[in-house]
Amino acid sequence: MDLLDLLKLMFRRWYVSAPIVVVTLGAALAFGVAIQPEYKTEVAILLVPPTTTAAPEPDAAPRPGNPWLRIGENAMAQAVQISTSAHDARTRIAAAGGDPDYEVGLVTRSSILTVAVTAASEESARKTVEAVTQLIHDDVAGRQAPYQPNPGEQITTEVLDPGLNIVPSRSNVLRAQVVIVAIGMLLAAVAAVVHDALVRRRASAQLGRRRDARTPMAWNAGQAPVRTPRPAPAVTPAPVSPAPAVAPARSGSTEETVLLTTTARNIRDEAGR
Repeated sequence: MDLLDLLKLMFRRWYVSAPIVVVTLGAALAFGVAIQPEYKTEVAILLVPPTTTAAPEPDAAPRPGNPWLRIGENAMAQAVQISTSAHDARTRIAAAGGDPDYEVGLVTRSSILTVAVTAASEESARKTVEAVTQLIHDDVAGRQAPYQPNPGEQITTEVLDPGLNIVPSRSNVLRAQVVIVAIGMLLAAVAAVVHDALVRRRASAQLGRRRDARTPMAWNAGQAPVRTPRPAPAVTPAPVSPAPAVAPARSGSTEETVLLTTTARNIRDEAGR
């Protein structure tokens, strides 16, 4: 049974499927009113390379260099993306009052980090933006701090989009409604198929009982049912007519006696048939 046949069956058994569809639509509308929308925003942060390359002072002891300058800002951005997406970082965001379900991304072939924030309320989204922005700034500075870079000799962060444009989104409501409608339509289809099967079985049973009442059936194991032959009607034999009286033959006439005897025998045989 393909989809078209299933739709035809549901339409034919509308008195079974229609109530379920109506209840499903009502439940979807009720959930749409009850579920609160989500609040979304996005932050963009750029990792800026060093602004100066100071020459070492004469007669000064060489200082350990900053290896992140040789690795580059893109590698630093990838490292920050991994560290700020870890479980410990999300725990810190939750402790600061934010939502830990944020997503840190990276623009291809660049050192721009993006943070997609989805929260249950506008206040929670704002706190998440602030906490994640500070977390990225601290992570970039903390990775270079052991090498004691001078000002202008380290990678810094610059916020391109602070993510203050927080907008409500009803995508979660639409997802819930789609799931409810899909489940309701599935239940309606199953109910229509089961009801149709029961109706067909009941009609087949009634047809079989009528056929049995009209024509008796003799069943033999391993064979197809064979109709019992009707008994032949009894035939009543026709009454035997009495043989006509034969006049006594004349004495001395042998031929007439033989002829009369043969005629009488033939008449008896005819009557017996």
